[in-house]
Amino acid sequence: MNGVSFKAVQQRKLADQVTQQLQEKISLGELKPGDKIPTEPELMALFAVGRSTIREAVRVLVKAGLLEVRQGDGTYVINRITNSEPLDHRLRRAAILEVYEVRRILELEIARLAAERRSDDDLLRMRESLEQRREARRANDMRAYVDSDLAFHLAIAAASKNSVLTDLYLSFSNALRDALDKLVADQELHQNQIAIHEQMLAAIERKDAEEAGYWTAENIGRTTKDLLALLR
Repeated sequence: MNGVSFKAVQQRKLADQVTQQLQEKISLGELKPGDKIPTEPELMALFAVGRSTIREAVRVLVKAGLLEVRQGDGTYVINRITNSEPLDHRLRRAAILEVYEVRRILELEIARLAAERRSDDDLLRMRESLEQRREARRANDMRAYVDSDLAFHLAIAAASKNSVLTDLYLSFSNALRDALDKLVADQELHQNQIAIHEQMLAAIERKDAEEAGYWTAENIGRTTKDLLALLR
């Protein structure tokens, strides 16, 4: 179909994987507004899945405002300018490594701004979150560990004093939670992360924007490496 190719999906969350691949083709412009996507039988063959899986994936994208089903004609890509889908809904369908690439961009600037603008109350919230994170680690409470980790990063976002950045990061937190839930299942992945987070806090406390950015990049780099290993 005009050089657009798809990959056969694995036997896990098939509809989600089909949805993600179709979403990527639309977002990257390989399937353009006005394009008619392949028929159900063609998609079933391309993805090597059943009819119900294809219908579920199409339903999700229709609800998101990316596809339109025209009875008796077919299913078409809608102009993305008209897409009003909430960001957190879009992120749930995104490839997690794409989310982490955007996370890196956001967190680097957030950390630098937080170092320049943080208040004593901001530092208190960061310290409390790190302490809760340590306690959850000792108690092997992975749910509390993830919650406190996200609370720490959200406290840094709030310290940036930029409400738009803070709201964006909050939207990302749900997608990040999905990845962190997978990562913390392997405890060895996080043995060195506590020290890195303490260095991040120390840099923000000193108002050292360069160091805050360095430790933020170090944290995301290691987490991304762990995530890549997990996805292999």
